[in-house]
Amino acid sequence: MADYIPKKDAELVAWSANFGSQVAANARDWDITEKEVTELQNAVDTFAALHAQADSPSKNSIIVAEKNAARKVLVAVVRSLAGFRLKNPVITDAQRIALGLHVRDTTPTPVPPPTTRPEIDIDVLDVRRLKVVFHDIGKDSKAKPYGVIGAVILYAVLDAPPTDISALNRSLLATRTPHIIEFTEEERGKTVYMTICWQNEKGERGPLSEIESAIVP
Repeated sequence: MADYIPKKDAELVAWSANFGSQVAANARDWDITEKEVTELQNAVDTFAALHAQADSPSKNSIIVAEKNAARKVLVAVVRSLAGFRLKNPVITDAQRIALGLHVRDTTPTPVPPPTTRPEIDIDVLDVRRLKVVFHDIGKDSKAKPYGVIGAVILYAVLDAPPTDISALNRSLLATRTPHIIEFTEEERGKTVYMTICWQNEKGERGPLSEIESAIVP
């Protein structure tokens, strides 16, 4: 989210004047003390005055330095109020907008079902263990697609290649790559077949990869 503090000094002069007037007008309702209002107004007025001098033909390096220092003070006072006092629950979104602050979007962004499929590489790790490395198709990065929590691996040790996906009757959710799959002593030397797909946080799955195979070491 972009910062609510204007970057340009001239814009900050106008923005802070509005911010100060809004705070002063609502200080009692927002539980802001008179001391805090005075501190804010002094910071607003000081920066505005020094900005006017620094923007004039008669400016010098001392005035510019004082203006920059006054800006830092003003920003610090504003952020202190905005980060503490102005988080008061009685302040409405409309009032925050009037202050020049951002309103937090509380509507969650919907997570779509995965649309891409991962690719897998199966490597021998050691006895009875295979290492499954996966990534989004066509990409070298290990990063998962947006909204994806992991990859569902469907696999089975079979005597022949499966003719239907239902033959891959074992499944697991791998949240990181690589993922290690362990086998029994009786499965050593046999062929494991597997496919993989992405799954999002709602349990929705994407398309399956090609079925790959490997010999259980």
